[in-house]
Amino acid sequence: MSSFDELYETYVKDPRTPCNYGVKCYQKNQIHRDKYKHPPPDDRKGKNGTRSKPKKRTRLDRRNEEKDEPSITESDSDSEVPEITSKKCCVSLDSSDQTASAGQSSSKQRESDVGSEDEQKSDIVSYSRNETEDNETESSTLVDEKEFIKEKFLVHMPSDFYSFYELCKEISPNDPCSAFKAADLLLVGPYDVLNGKLLDAKVENNDLYLRHWRYFYDPPEFQTIIKGNDKEGLHFGYWRDEPKKNPVFVAKNSMKVDCKIKPMAETVFGAVDDYLEEKLKTTNPFAKPKVASLRQRLKKFANARCIRLEKSTETMRARERLVVARTFHRAGIVVPYNKKTQLGYRELAATDGNLKKILKQIDESENDAERSDHLINLEEVERLATIAADECDFGTCLELGHDLFSSGSEYVQTIAVRMLTTAYSLLNRPEFLKIVKAHCCDRKTGCVLGII
Repeated sequence: MSSFDELYETYVKDPRTPCNYGVKCYQKNQIHRDKYKHPPPDDRKGKNGTRSKPKKRTRLDRRNEEKDEPSITESDSDSEVPEITSKKCCVSLDSSDQTASAGQSSSKQRESDVGSEDEQKSDIVSYSRNETEDNETESSTLVDEKEFIKEKFLVHMPSDFYSFYELCKEISPNDPCSAFKAADLLLVGPYDVLNGKLLDAKVENNDLYLRHWRYFYDPPEFQTIIKGNDKEGLHFGYWRDEPKKNPVFVAKNSMKVDCKIKPMAETVFGAVDDYLEEKLKTTNPFAKPKVASLRQRLKKFANARCIRLEKSTETMRARERLVVARTFHRAGIVVPYNKKTQLGYRELAATDGNLKKILKQIDESENDAERSDHLINLEEVERLATIAADECDFGTCLELGHDLFSSGSEYVQTIAVRMLTTAYSLLNRPEFLKIVKAHCCDRKTGCVLGII
């Protein structure tokens, strides 16, 4: 048995699902290779150095073979043929031969046309089959990438996330993540899965994925997907109130300015369109044509696919009505709340102003003894928030946790994680809890936040 036969026998016995593209599969990412089996390449050669392929027999070839066979028997050849003496008969015979010859030529032409048409149809069917296999392979790869994002980032991405990457591939096929570089935008975060960087990277600690392009003030609800300028630490990301649900909007934050998170649009297309609109007002005359062209292509792509560009949609307005507390970052938090029984949330024991004052005193304390005195005031707020959670007002702990996280104070980060642990556990949002714990283990203040 040849080596190819042994490899092929191993391939046949492999229980995995066969790849639709077979030996022609161009995918190299390991997830796809592990999930689907691929047949071994056939290295057997013909005399001319290439694999010999059987020649396709057309209908015309088969009919010509039949014509080449003798149509009469030996007894027929021995039979006598009457002698023809009349000129008239000879002329008539010549005429009939010409007619028969013409008919035979016409018949051959029709058969040749039929054979050619069959070959064309065969080529079309073969091309369609290959095109279908290509599409199926791309589809399976996209599924693999979606699963990878969900596994590593603990949240799934909405459809506009993938559509925006398709636009970027049209603009810059060789480097889609830099398609909007002329407008100072770079695709980051989960987009590094689509461009293959994270798929090929060897990351031993899964917490690193949760910190990948997570800025200093990004709470677990905020997932960065686009990087802006480093001067302000501008970045854009999806905001979701629950990890298992779709994002409610795309927001932006300027990390070097403050902790404010500003909702921009329901989709990434709307958010980038809004950004480009403002960019055109301030950009220099030399860069303006490029920015304008990018915006035009974005709008054309979105309109052709009925992707929303509105800055405020009914979904966003409906979510706004569910906000129970605005918090320091101003994006607000949403928890299950019964208006009749007022169960689910109660206000903190300290107003925003008082809480900020306590935090300022803690940060500006000259020594640990002075800081401990001010921490006592914060511990009272924490104690009352814990009591609220015990009485099913889970939103109170969530609000305090967000406020302390958004303050950025290293002295209260432990309390922030403690409050968020209580809130996310009671609200059944364990993914957010894993994210905030991983983030607080190494919370960076810079703008170089990629793990690769």
